[in-house]
Amino acid sequence: MKKILLLAMFMLAAQFIFAQAPLSVAKSLPINYEDAEVKPEFPGGYNEFMKFIGQNFVTPEVEGLSGTIKVSFVVEVSGKITEIKILNDLGSGTGAEAKRVVAKSPNWLPGERDGKQVRVTFQLPIIIKS
Repeated sequence: MKKILLLAMFMLAAQFIFAQAPLSVAKSLPINYEDAEVKPEFPGGYNEFMKFIGQNFVTPEVEGLSGTIKVSFVVEVSGKITEIKILNDLGSGTGAEAKRVVAKSPNWLPGERDGKQVRVTFQLPIIIKS
């Protein structure tokens, strides 16, 4: 009886250990911006997005601070911005400020591929000049 119980527990544990992610999860990985047939878009277009960033980004008052902050994020099928990551930070709080401003963004129009809305990775350079 103990052997059967032990064998049943082992088989149950093996189910969890060797299980693969469902196909729906694998398909939900974000695609690159370039691979989207219909690119995700900020309401009003890219120029309006840059205006939004410029109006909301508070540059730290640090003498000689200049360079490019690089931010990566995912535009969800709902248009919501998620998974915000700072790829290049200038320091002095610029990365945190970039993250704050991007998170504040209104919903985008989602990207599409093969006629279906998809999650899309977007990279944004923010140039700081003192």
